[in-house]
Amino acid sequence: MDKLLIRFWFTTERGGIGVTAYSLEDARNLIDADDYLRIQKVSEVIENVDVRTLDQGHVIPNMGPPNLRGIWFPNLIR
Repeated sequence: MDKLLIRFWFTTERGGIGVTAYSLEDARNLIDADDYLRIQKVSEVIENVDVRTLDQGHVIPNMGPPNLRGIWFPNLIR
């Protein structure tokens, strides 16, 4: 059976980081692999975030596809 992907929103002092991953540990590993994102202080983690609840003026128009594994905000999915 395939593992299901989970959307996470990490609230930070600079706004937030959106990640889709197999687990919280997997999401943190994706963040830790990026030098800029790794240093951000996380204040809250929302699991299964509904992207429609995120900032409509900034996050939504600038995010990558949240249905793929990776960091979708800021858009780092390549």
